Amino acid sequence: MEKTINTYCPECDREVVAILEHRVETLSVKGEPTSYEAEVAVCPCCGGAIGDSRIEGENLHRAYSAYCSAHGLMAPDEVRSLRNSYGLSLREFSKFLGFGEQTVARYEAGAIPDDSHNTTLMLAATASGAAALLSVREGQLSERTVAAVRRFVESKTPVSGASAAFTARQWPTPAMLVPGRFNGYRPFDIDRIAAVVCELASRCVDLYRTKLQKAMFFTDFLCYARTTRSMTGLSYAHADYGPVMDGKDRIVALLQDCEAIDLAQKGWGEVVVSRHRPTGILSEDEIQLVDEVAAFVNTFERATDISSFSHGLDAWKDTESGRPIDYVANAGQVADAIERRMAR
Repeated sequence: MEKTINTYCPECDREVVAILEHRVETLSVKGEPTSYEAEVAVCPCCGGAIGDSRIEGENLHRAYSAYCSAHGLMAPDEVRSLRNSYGLSLREFSKFLGFGEQTVARYEAGAIPDDSHNTTLMLAATASGAAALLSVREGQLSERTVAAVRRFVESKTPVSGASAAFTARQWPTPAMLVPGRFNGYRPFDIDRIAAVVCELASRCVDLYRTKLQKAMFFTDFLCYARTTRSMTGLSYAHADYGPVMDGKDRIVALLQDCEAIDLAQKGWGEVVVSRHRPTGILSEDEIQLVDEVAAFVNTFERATDISSFSHGLDAWKDTESGRPIDYVANAGQVADAIERRMAR
C-alpha cells in the first residue's frame, strides 16, 4: 500500500495528499557528494516534489548514515543502539568512553563522529574492546557503570564457535580491534574470517594454504576498494611469497579447532576444505564479492602462479618485508589488477 502525507504544494497552491516515493538523491556531506535513498513527497496533481520539514529531517539523517557507512564511521542509530545495549545513560556512557558529557548526545542526534571518537566507539562495540576500555577507566567510573560494562562484556562473549576458540586464547589483542588503515577500518572479526574462508574453500579449486593467503588478501582489498571497509578486519604483511594474513598459522589452526574447516592432504601440500560454513554473517553483496574473487583465483592453475601475480602489485613491492600493507594506498590498484585479469 502506498504511503502518503497531508501537505501543501506551493506549485499548485493547495493542500494535497502527496505520495511518498523512494528515490536515490545526492547531498553534500562534509564537502563530499553522498548518495542515499531519500523519501520524497510527490504532488498527485502536478507531479512535482514537495519539500516538507517532516520528511527532510529524516532524509538528512539518511544522508549522514550513508556517509558514515561509506567511511567506516558509526551511524547515529548505531551509537544509540550501542549505548542502549550497555543500559547506560548518556552521561554514564560518555564517561566510560572518555568523552565529554554531551558528545554521545550529539552523535546520537546525527553528528558525524571524528576519527578518534569513532575508533573508541568501534572498540566499545566488542567484548575485548569494552574490557580494554574498562581496564583503563574503571577507577573513574561508578559501581553501576562498571557493573553494566561487565554485563555487556559477558553478553558479548560467545560460548561456542570460532569466536569462542579465540576468546579462550585471549586473542585477538585489543590493538587488533581498533579500526585503522592497516585492517581496512574494520575491527578484527573472526566470525567474518571463518565465513569468508569457508565460502572461498567451497568455490576455489584446490585452495592450498598459500593460495588461501592470496584469496583472503584479494577479497579484503577488493571489498575495501568498493566500500571503504575490509570484509574481515584482517591485516596483511609483505612475505617472500606475497601478502599473508597477520597470524595466518594461528587463524588456520583455530578454524580447525572450532570445526569450521579441515585440511586435506593433496600432492605435496594441504588444501582447505569447508566443514561447517557459518550462515547469516555475510550479506548477499559480500557473498557475491567472494564469488568474484573465487572466479579470479580460479584463473591461476597453481598456488605459485597467484603468488607471482601478487609480486607485481605495488601493494607488495612498495611494502618492506614483514611490514603491514596499507589498505588506503593500495586497494584501488589491487581492484584494477583483478579487473584487468578477468577482462582478458
